[in-house]
Amino acid sequence: MIPIPAFFEFECPVKTHCGHRALDHMPFELRAMDVAKPLLIGDVPASHAKRWRPVVNAFRDSQMTIGVVEEIPTDDPQAIVRQLAAIYRDKDCDAIVAVGQGPFIDMAKWLNLVVSTGEETLDAITSGQAIPRTIKPLAVIPSAAADGYEVSGLLRTGNEAVASVNLMPQLIFIDPRSVGQPDDIAMAETALMALTHGVETFFRSDANPMTAVYARTATRLALDALHQLSGIGERGSDLAWTVAQAAALGGCALGCGPCSTTHAIGQAIAAGGKISAAQAAGVVLSYALEHRAIANNLDNDALWGLLCDGDHYARTPDSQRGSAAFYFLRSLLNDLFDRTDGQIRRTLQDAGLTREELQDVTVLPDPLAEEGDTGDYATIMAHAWDGRPLR
Repeated sequence: MIPIPAFFEFECPVKTHCGHRALDHMPFELRAMDVAKPLLIGDVPASHAKRWRPVVNAFRDSQMTIGVVEEIPTDDPQAIVRQLAAIYRDKDCDAIVAVGQGPFIDMAKWLNLVVSTGEETLDAITSGQAIPRTIKPLAVIPSAAADGYEVSGLLRTGNEAVASVNLMPQLIFIDPRSVGQPDDIAMAETALMALTHGVETFFRSDANPMTAVYARTATRLALDALHQLSGIGERGSDLAWTVAQAAALGGCALGCGPCSTTHAIGQAIAAGGKISAAQAAGVVLSYALEHRAIANNLDNDALWGLLCDGDHYARTPDSQRGSAAFYFLRSLLNDLFDRTDGQIRRTLQDAGLTREELQDVTVLPDPLAEEGDTGDYATIMAHAWDGRPLR
């Protein structure tokens, strides 16, 4: 059942172009926003994967002047943002087109804040200064190896985090020429994060019919991709494209709303360096959901309906739909584990984490996460460590 609160607000300023010639529409869309001189920036993977050239070529007949900076590292975000801001101002640019993934897109959002507000650091923003709605245009060209936050209104750098609907890119372009062809591990991680965004946004405390549409679609696309990657479903030629769409829709669903317990735990575990945030979230997801179900804070019928088709839903007794959903998510990880020779983990123990290390993780909640109890984190991680159901 889709939640319908007595009152809700929803805003998603992202216009999406998706298709085999999507990039060709970029100059027109930018002109419609009074852009005359965009700055094109790209990360190292975009250049090495040959995703950069189709973006530049899209401006070939546009008669627009473009600035180009490629192979940008992400090791020192503040210094790099300052350098890019200097280039942006020196060349009198008026928009940003970012080709990349993960932390690089966070840098693009930060750069947009700097050139739009004049604030060189995030201190003023994190201290409560509002992000203006007149922020400069930002277009993002994501890949199929994303962290799922690229299209969201979240900006993360180090221990700082900022959330605003105004940080969401105004334009995204998902084109087979620019999504790339990452390896199966990268695509599985992207799909796992999209699945986490979709499922947990659907049941977020401020969920509403509009977020539910994005969340449901992101979930279904992510599951389709994961079934292909695990060998359950027939592998299609457009797998990378499907993964990129799932990640984008998951980011739209997440928006600038509070993150979930799964995100808090996943990000904190990933800080230890033994497992990625996407895989950690994928492992933790079913246990966090089961913990909510035990606390009577989860609609088991809605969860099973979100994950399966109508036939499976109808054939599952009411009392078994919650356990069926948790088993389904864990079985999916088991299949991915087998298919990838253990590179996609089933449990936190598979990643080499010890019980002692988990005790430190509980004190590292995500600053943008919905409030959770430290004891809840510990219980969820203890079961995610060895794969034991909570009941």
